[in-house]
Amino acid sequence: MNNHDIDIIDIEASGLHFDSYPIEIAVLVNQKHHVWLIKPEPFWTHWCNNAEALHGISRGKLKEEGVPASIVVDELTDVLSDASGVIYSDADRWDEDWLSTLFFACGRQPPTKVLSIFDLMSDDQKCMFDTIKSDLSSNGAYQHHRALDDVKMINEAFLKSTA
Repeated sequence: MNNHDIDIIDIEASGLHFDSYPIEIAVLVNQKHHVWLIKPEPFWTHWCNNAEALHGISRGKLKEEGVPASIVVDELTDVLSDASGVIYSDADRWDEDWLSTLFFACGRQPPTKVLSIFDLMSDDQKCMFDTIKSDLSSNGAYQHHRALDDVKMINEAFLKSTA
């Protein structure tokens, strides 16, 4: 697999709780970035102020500017139809759960499997990835805990650590 061909996902959520739900999703598919703010479904009620402090997205902003889950699911399904059936994450268990939560809200199944990006790296590359990603986050190049910037950071750290 050519390193430039991997597809990446990152999801920000209402918190790290079993009742949490996706609030922002970004993907890099075929080297094109896509991002959505997601309007909470009526039955998505969990909200963590600590999570809001990290990502900086208020529930009010989601209600005003977010896109309904059904539209996000339709558009994301279309984008992911260009993916290889697999999309990579540096937090695959969380992102897969939140992706399932999003699709379940619309009575659908996610069209792709979320796998760990670390499965594509050697132990040395994993250490390099973590260091590079940390440096990218701390140097101000990206806004950590925003889905689009996190996808860009993950991609850059992956490419540099596997070069």
